[in-house]
Amino acid sequence: MSRKLHIVYFSATNTTRQVVQAIAGGIGSYTEHDLTMPPGRSQTLNFGENDLVIFGVPVYAGRVPAFLMDCFANITGRRTPAVFVVVYGNRAYEDALLELKDTFEQKGFIGVAGGAFIGEHSYTDKVATGRPDEADLAMAKRLGADIKALLSAASDMSSLSPLTVHGNAPYKAMVTRPPMKPDTDSNCTDCGLCARSCPTGAIDSHNFRDIDAAKCIKCCCCVKRCPVGAKSLNHRIINAIRQALIDNFSQVRHEPELFLASHK
Repeated sequence: MSRKLHIVYFSATNTTRQVVQAIAGGIGSYTEHDLTMPPGRSQTLNFGENDLVIFGVPVYAGRVPAFLMDCFANITGRRTPAVFVVVYGNRAYEDALLELKDTFEQKGFIGVAGGAFIGEHSYTDKVATGRPDEADLAMAKRLGADIKALLSAASDMSSLSPLTVHGNAPYKAMVTRPPMKPDTDSNCTDCGLCARSCPTGAIDSHNFRDIDAAKCIKCCCCVKRCPVGAKSLNHRIINAIRQALIDNFSQVRHEPELFLASHK
């Protein structure tokens, strides 16, 4: 396959990144565009017919994270084949994959494949623990190989049938929650990893206990990455959601769902 491969993703806790890299690994060498930190989200990306782009995002309450839409406005395609990937915490991905597909197909991309993968939930390591695991990543790599074979056999993009994925339109309503922020306990060693890793710059770069709740997107990057477990998200709403997830989904293993266009 002669197309230039790109991966474009937001991945606060590294699960989405692992999946899109595995898919790309089944295709060939690639260029990486990481949207996780603010400088990455400020870039303008334009792709053409000779590119192939894999887009990857986490699922937030069944939708594509709303804060990414401003960033997506700076990404355009010109009949560019694309793969759409969402990663969810073992509950449900609902309309997120369809929304991601619709968003970029309206911006000049042509969907050739999609996938909904599972990652350890950001609110608790008791749900989808350690995922994506080896089996998930092997499936992702096989999807990449299938995409490569599909495009190698296609005379041009018009020879493929439109991609269909699961989801409903209109999409489910966005969930809005009051501002909240992680707590920091006495275990904190002031290493600063949390501030350097925060996707929205919500954590003060000098006082790591000073967190702007209005900027916090509740991705739990700081919670997951803290080497001494000093940060935790303990708001009553999150605590209730966390317990419901553990009660209903900690013993359930959902498998990835894959979608591939076909030849007409």
